[in-house]
Amino acid sequence: MKILLWTDSDGFAGTERHCLDLAQGLEAVGVSVLLGSPSGSPLAEKAEAAGIEVVKLDMKHSPASGLLKVARLLRAKGVDVVHTHNGVSTFFACLAAERAGLGKIVVTQHFITPAREFRRGMARLMSDGVHRWIRPRVARWIAISEAVATAMRGRGDVLGGKLRVVRNGVAAPCSGEPSAQEARRWVGLPEEGLVLLCPARLETEKGHFTLLKALEILYGEGQQFDAVLLGGGSLEEALKRRITTLDLRNCVRAVGHQSRPDVWMRASDIVVLPSPAEPFGLVLAEAMSRGIPVVAAAAGGPLEIVEPESGLLFEPDNAQDLAERLRELILNPLLRARLGAGGAERWRCHFSSQRMAAEMRVVYAEVSEDG
Repeated sequence: MKILLWTDSDGFAGTERHCLDLAQGLEAVGVSVLLGSPSGSPLAEKAEAAGIEVVKLDMKHSPASGLLKVARLLRAKGVDVVHTHNGVSTFFACLAAERAGLGKIVVTQHFITPAREFRRGMARLMSDGVHRWIRPRVARWIAISEAVATAMRGRGDVLGGKLRVVRNGVAAPCSGEPSAQEARRWVGLPEEGLVLLCPARLETEKGHFTLLKALEILYGEGQQFDAVLLGGGSLEEALKRRITTLDLRNCVRAVGHQSRPDVWMRASDIVVLPSPAEPFGLVLAEAMSRGIPVVAAAAGGPLEIVEPESGLLFEPDNAQDLAERLRELILNPLLRARLGAGGAERWRCHFSSQRMAAEMRVVYAEVSEDG
């Protein structure tokens, strides 16, 4: 069996990281993989560096060429299943399968609320119409968490028994990652003291303003820490202004997008994800794989990832509650060590890329047996 994993995104965030980890995990369990991505995209470059065969599919600039390329792959049986990861690639995959008269389509939904739900007027009508056309042509839908699956069922996105939940997994940390002390020297953090890391895009849905309010509470109490907001986004300047307004410049920094987020994570004592409605929370699994304790909002995907032995949960959008959870960890190094060890074990058992790939292989086998 040969699988084409396909996303038309030219960025590199959670979905693209998922595709890369899934491709590597599938290869490890004996599934042959092609990865479809726009030419020159970060995902294409990282996949090629990892030895994964890449098919250049730039649907924004050459949609006809990309469509014909996928149809030829299906017709020649160079690909058996096209597994898509965003709306554009799903639409064109269905068109390609129609043209080829062959091939099965599997779609992963990465969000609790898809983009079409935010459209209005004619754009919404067109999006809904396209989805109705796509829906019967998809062999299986994959939800990355039960939270996503519940939302899909509520919208009536899936026909019959085609929905499967395959929770995200992440690959084991690279053996060449630096130690905590080396990482701090690399990124310019103090070698002593406690470091809190929030690795998330700087967008409204990620909850950074709740985090800053919690950090203001802790700083006002005299707690000692360095907090880092890691990631770029539209709120970068607004968050920097809020850091100044709250007089947190001595303990909070926004460092933007960084090419080595793993080094920043290695430098951290606690990873916090304040998003009030996260579909999964990939950075939580990444932190747990490194034995770093996590704090997340008790909603969406994090409810399925974080258990009492592996991290702490707080009430979504409640800065006071978040401050209390962070205070527990700041003041208790033994608790940090216990949760870090528990998180590492939970990652090994439930959130590794190998487990994700093995479950996905079962879905592909189901699709092949459908006839």
